[in-house]
Amino acid sequence: MPQKLSGRNRKIYGVRIKRKEGMWINYQLRLRGITHQKLADQLGLKRVSVTKIVTGGRHSTKVENALYQALGYPSFEDMIAAARGKGAV
Repeated sequence: MPQKLSGRNRKIYGVRIKRKEGMWINYQLRLRGITHQKLADQLGLKRVSVTKIVTGGRHSTKVENALYQALGYPSFEDMIAAARGKGAV
């Protein structure tokens, strides 16, 4: 299991959401009936903030944590590995 990284270290080590991974995350969210608006409401953010993070335009540990938890992964790194096709839970 990959080591859990802080937001700063995720950026340094390159563990960030890329466009293709964002598309996979969006698909997984839709399968579960979770919208960007629903996540944004839970986090006290605007929908556009969540969208920018999911599409890889921005970085937010808070939103990334909410994403992997909503999709049922033990860590952000595990979720990204699944999105890259390197193992799924």
